[in-house]
Amino acid sequence: MREQELINLHALLFEVRASLEREDGVPSSSFEDYDAQPVRPAHIHRRKEAHERAIDLLLNDIVDCVQRRPPPDQTIPT
Repeated sequence: MREQELINLHALLFEVRASLEREDGVPSSSFEDYDAQPVRPAHIHRRKEAHERAIDLLLNDIVDCVQRRPPPDQTIPT
């Protein structure tokens, strides 16, 4: 992936995180691994590898949040 594409992906995943926190009540502490690293989507001057690492951490934290959510109610209305 090109560096600009990685930055765009990083920004998109950052928005997914914000949505999880805002709409699903996920605490910001759920993203401790990502928050511990210094690269954010706005840091366009950072190396490609730094954005790749940040994306990996953010994806892992997002997956953990989604997996911990209870499954949706599967009952069929009668």
